[in-house]
Amino acid sequence: MIKITPHPAWVVDLLESVRPLKERVVNHKIFSDICQLKLTIAQFQRALVNFYPLIESFPKFMSLNLTKVPLGGTRWNKKTKYWLIVNINQERLHAGWWRDFAFGFGVAKEVLDKEIHPPPAVDALNNYLWRVCTYGSLAEGIGASNFAVEGPTGEWTKITSDYIRKYQGKEGTRITDKTFEWVTAHANYDDKHPYEALEILKAYATTPAEQEKVRYAIERSLEYYAMALDACYE
Repeated sequence: MIKITPHPAWVVDLLESVRPLKERVVNHKIFSDICQLKLTIAQFQRALVNFYPLIESFPKFMSLNLTKVPLGGTRWNKKTKYWLIVNINQERLHAGWWRDFAFGFGVAKEVLDKEIHPPPAVDALNNYLWRVCTYGSLAEGIGASNFAVEGPTGEWTKITSDYIRKYQGKEGTRITDKTFEWVTAHANYDDKHPYEALEILKAYATTPAEQEKVRYAIERSLEYYAMALDACYE
């Protein structure tokens, strides 16, 4: 429904500006270690547990953005509303898939059933997304969540997918086909979400001031994403 169009100059500049931060996430040591089968099961478990509150909350972030779509039946209002509703419907499955991912790597069900208190750096990403999706503009919220988080996630899942499967049989794992549903889904379809999100940003960030706010929201979200990965790795 959302077609990808040539980028205006401000989006080209935006992509160049945030590229080093995105690469810091995509090329993080946690993912390079997975590709070398060096990430320990304990490190895997720590990341899977500590990121669970983010996974569980992500459809709520998108729901907050949905409330900001302006009233009225303009073309972009209709497109954006439909896009968010469809994605929220997909995201509702992801917490369950993430739980299966965690169970496959030996995380006990009881751990995810209790309230999780992740390290401050991980919670910083959660709290920032809550704040920007609550108080920021529609473009800021979508930039911080659907572009800055879903974009790198689609890339690192592609890179690591085959290597995660090679952990099958390692001590402490109980990997089944269900273990891979979250990774497979994100590697297969999340590659288009950030580009569709960019089209929404083009539609709603129409002034230099708003475009600058969007850039900041994306940069800050990527910074927190990298910090969260650092905390889980350490």
